[in-house]
Amino acid sequence: MEAEKAVQGAVLAVFEDLGGYGAVARQQGDVADGPLVGHLQRINIQLTAIPVFARKGLNETTVNDLLAAAAVSRRTFYKYFGNKMDVLEGIYQTAVVLLLARFRDMQHGAGSPQEWLRNMVGCFFDYHSAVGPIIRLMQEEALRADSPLARHRQRAHVEMTALLVERLEHDGNRRDPLTYRALIWALETSSLELLGRTATRVEIEHAKAVLSDLLIAALCPVTT
Repeated sequence: MEAEKAVQGAVLAVFEDLGGYGAVARQQGDVADGPLVGHLQRINIQLTAIPVFARKGLNETTVNDLLAAAAVSRRTFYKYFGNKMDVLEGIYQTAVVLLLARFRDMQHGAGSPQEWLRNMVGCFFDYHSAVGPIIRLMQEEALRADSPLARHRQRAHVEMTALLVERLEHDGNRRDPLTYRALIWALETSSLELLGRTATRVEIEHAKAVLSDLLIAALCPVTT
């Protein structure tokens, strides 16, 4: 129980660091104290579900497990969610929105496109490392074409590509959209591989450096 509370606390810290409720509300067109923030019970169910999914896996987790973790009644649970997959989908959707919001905010502080790409790759891996097993579970689920998470993954790819185009194609040099998608796939695959074998901090830092160099070489090539 103490371990699960620690995991939940770490996830909440990452959630707040990425912008928390305000970032999600802004992305959905709501003000910071809008409808999403008012649904604290819904957020509570999602946050307390994270360590349960991480520990038991999707197949073994039951609605009863989620009720016990959130300390809510069945009636309250079904007010917000139809089943456990709805909970996982909500967690994944929130994770995607927050990460994209952080990437977008990073544009304003970066002095150059190269610096922005390095910061973005660093944030991507740091976020995945901090949240850990739940990210791996959701990424693997999102890769399944018949999963409800798949559409959120596809939307994230589209928005990520649009963000890269906005920052990097101002000079009129357009790139094949598949170039961006391939680089996003490389980030995803690297993250899954590192999470799957519980990589060391040294390995993660090495991956961040290599992937940053890859994105810069592909998207910001040095010209003579």
